[in-house]
Amino acid sequence: MTRRSETTGEPYDTRLAAYALVEHESKVLLTLWDMRHRDAKFTPRWSLPGGGIDLGEQVTDGVIREVYEETGYHVGQLSLLDVSTGIIPAAKRYSGDAHPMQTVAVTYRARLAGGELRHELGGSTSEAAWFTREEILGLNRIERVDSILRLTSSGVR
Repeated sequence: MTRRSETTGEPYDTRLAAYALVEHESKVLLTLWDMRHRDAKFTPRWSLPGGGIDLGEQVTDGVIREVYEETGYHVGQLSLLDVSTGIIPAAKRYSGDAHPMQTVAVTYRARLAGGELRHELGGSTSEAAWFTREEILGLNRIERVDSILRLTSSGVR
């Protein structure tokens, strides 16, 4: 949604997204954010499963849908962990680059409810996998992974 800042008058877009921390048998479910299909220079990074909420979609429904699309798993028993905001400058956006974008990320803890691990086809992620918290420290990952793991345990730097 394009708006104008009340303080500067600058136009900007907003993106609402939801993510899930799914832990099972001492492992965390992550997805590999991979935009090489849009930018050959992009370096894939591990992320929590999740993504954009569709127009009119409830945030909780959206995170359940996104986890399934990216990993093949059904989740439930959601509990809110975090709501954070950020800004993506216009030049760093992958679409709609006429304006900067304010991001709103809602992160839930979710329980595994079934399904089988699979990778997303044709989306923004290329792999899904389970990792221990210790293994995650050696991965190329986005900051959201670290901040959520810090929030839920003191062991991640």
